[in-house]
Amino acid sequence: MKKKSIINFTFIILLILVVSVRIYYIHQLNVQNGYSTVKMHNNGDASHYLQIAKNIANFNVFSDNNSIVASESASWRAPFWPFILSFIFYISENLLILIILKSILELVLFLSALYFFKRIFNYDLLFILPFLLLLIEPQYLKYSITFLSESLTSILILILTIVFITLNKIKSFNVLVPLLCGIIVLTHPVSIFFITTVFCLYILLNFKVNLKKTIFHGILFIAIIFSWMTRNYLIFDKGFYLTASQGATFSKGWNEKVAYQFNNVDGDLADEGLNLKYLNPKLIANSDKGVLATSKLYKLGTISYIKSLTFNQKVKIIFLKLKSNFNPFPEKSKAGFLESTSIFFRMFYSFLFLQMIFHFYKKGIHYKTTCDKIYLIVLSIILGQSAMAILIYTGLRFNSIYSLSLLFCLIYVNLDFFKKYYVKSFGICRLDNQL
Repeated sequence: MKKKSIINFTFIILLILVVSVRIYYIHQLNVQNGYSTVKMHNNGDASHYLQIAKNIANFNVFSDNNSIVASESASWRAPFWPFILSFIFYISENLLILIILKSILELVLFLSALYFFKRIFNYDLLFILPFLLLLIEPQYLKYSITFLSESLTSILILILTIVFITLNKIKSFNVLVPLLCGIIVLTHPVSIFFITTVFCLYILLNFKVNLKKTIFHGILFIAIIFSWMTRNYLIFDKGFYLTASQGATFSKGWNEKVAYQFNNVDGDLADEGLNLKYLNPKLIANSDKGVLATSKLYKLGTISYIKSLTFNQKVKIIFLKLKSNFNPFPEKSKAGFLESTSIFFRMFYSFLFLQMIFHFYKKGIHYKTTCDKIYLIVLSIILGQSAMAILIYTGLRFNSIYSLSLLFCLIYVNLDFFKKYYVKSFGICRLDNQL
């Protein structure tokens, strides 16, 4: 009993310490007026999320024009995070209070996922202690003190990872998988290739077990995503769009500057209109000047640009973008303690990729053990990010949404160390044979 009390006390102290790190960074940013109304509402993407969320809270309309009229420019953003943020706006419009409430929400989701993980595998609290380090993962921490959607996306992907690895431990199916997959795409659409890979694995592994349930989960996943695309179609009557940013991100990932200026820090190269010169000027002149129509022009211009490239030029750009995406080092100087420490964590994740290759080489690709499923998640991240890097642009910011899941996977698959030197000394953790 005394030993258990010590472990409980240690858990609480460690939790307080890791939470204090975020409090410190929130305080530092607040001292620098980072949460002042003037500064925050002139802060790019974060400002736009706040603007949309406030409009939802005031008028119950997904818009950014402070009215009941839906705007095309608001559809630039995926809907889930602005809707969640709008509920927080009902409590307070003070930005410091908002960021504190966002932190509480993410902490509750994180601890709930950790409790689910502990309970399903019947692990002792001592075994869970190392996973508290996820809360100070620098790439996650960096975005957790902002109003961007990356940190919430990272939490949701972590929850999906934990749910996925528990399949077969409790049951083969879990309705949370299609629900989470759909919600994650509607939180940060850049995750769509990773999510599609994970969900396809889920469907393939269960297709022969229960056909009806598999089809239902597939329909549910598609319905969640298409609900928002249908909303955009019905309101604006300009086609089915997940976000109006699709054409712009495509253009930023493929243009004349990519071959010699692309880097993993600011890989978007800013100007999405670079490829418009590949279109007929009459097409541009006769086009609607709205956001959705312009996005379509970006897409058409980018397709024309890609068609103008030789096969070797296309391969060179693809290789450059893939190399940049998986480079753990920033290819352009980025100051700050969190930026520096992020390098070490990304190097650890590169080691995890090597472990995955060795695991598949030695044991093949299976779905039998927890570690097998862990490595399937890692493989899905690699495949998803590869596809996204080729199609648009990724870089360090977009990679950050996988930071918590990668650190979780890294800790889990290397628990042999703890089993030998950490667990045996206490003799109370119940490690299953799936390690």
